[in-house]
Amino acid sequence: MDERSDKAVASVGGTLLTGHGRPVRTFPGGRVCGEEGCGTALSIYNDGDYCYVHEPESTLRLRGKKIA
Repeated sequence: MDERSDKAVASVGGTLLTGHGRPVRTFPGGRVCGEEGCGTALSIYNDGDYCYVHEPESTLRLRGKKIA
């Protein structure tokens, strides 16, 4: 008989993911990219007016100490 079979099974603590949290924010379906000539359909999860390819560049917001 294996010595491990006599021991209790260890478990890892955590929070059960039940899906009962804040609902995912969605936007109207059927929207298309605002760039002239681009017909890419925007996801209902994309709150922007442009697809990824045509989204204007923006500076990333970093947390922590501001570097000069």
